[in-house]
Amino acid sequence: MVGGACCAAVLFVALIAWPLTTENKLGTPPGGANPAQTSSTTVGNSAPAQRAAESTVGKNDPAGLEDSTGGRARAIQQSARTLQLDERQRQQIKDILGRQSVARVQNPNFEMMIGASVPAQVQLRDLPPEIAQVMNGYWGDQYILAGDKMVIVDQHSRRVVAIVPTT
Repeated sequence: MVGGACCAAVLFVALIAWPLTTENKLGTPPGGANPAQTSSTTVGNSAPAQRAAESTVGKNDPAGLEDSTGGRARAIQQSARTLQLDERQRQQIKDILGRQSVARVQNPNFEMMIGASVPAQVQLRDLPPEIAQVMNGYWGDQYILAGDKMVIVDQHSRRVVAIVPTT
């Protein structure tokens, strides 16, 4: 009986201490969001902005249409991953954007997260074919310059499919 009580006490203490000693991954999307840091490029203080990320669905299937069930939006969000660009590609993108006459939005009114919806009042520009070529995807998509990032938006669903640092 005493042994059972000791075992129950150890389990109770372990149950209380376990959440305090483990990292909570719940709600952290793959692809670079860091909930421990705040950012001025997201709406509110509770939703972190992704630093550099892309959606493989958005990159490789630009002609996909949004359906009434939100399947494309889910597929874009679930295929988020860290952006894979080398220094040469980053410099090419920076050079191409330098030749464009596009104003930067300092505080966009949408979450800068893969799969986030971009409101209709946000004016988007067609992604230059040179950038689509450098990134090997996103043909026909659109973009906005927000802060120090280029945000690529799916042409049909108006969902964020890539976040590319431009600094």
